Amino acid sequence: MGPAIDMSRRLKLIVAYDGAPFAGWQSQSHRNTIQDYLERAFERVTGRPVRVHGAGRTDAGVHALAQCAHVDVNKALAPARWMEALNALLPPAIRVLRCRYVSNNFHARLSAKRSSSSALMISPASPPIAGKPKRARSARFILCASDKTVLA
Repeated sequence: MGPAIDMSRRLKLIVAYDGAPFAGWQSQSHRNTIQDYLERAFERVTGRPVRVHGAGRTDAGVHALAQCAHVDVNKALAPARWMEALNALLPPAIRVLRCRYVSNNFHARLSAKRSSSSALMISPASPPIAGKPKRARSARFILCASDKTVLA
């Protein structure tokens, strides 16, 4: 038998979240971060641990409308099926808005075109973030390479 061949494919995600109940993006020991929840959801679908790479980090309580991330997966699912599976496993405050397969050369952080932060008011009916915010909140927007219409 020859050496094992890595058949992983890179999946690019656009994620939105209401960061109020979370300790930011980056994984921490208490495991209450956006990255932690995404990685647990992927592990439940794929049956093995994976690392989700974000385009940037957010602090505790910070929200995102379109944060880019990527992950290498060995399970072949259609992008729409990935979204369905992940959103079924994630808390309502975290939503995968879009995903697609990209070249293995793509990197969420290194391929980002720009990052911006601003304050915005979210109405109680605004999808995709669950909850009913009552005040202006901070949001972080990170647009990835060749994804200029992410907010359209």
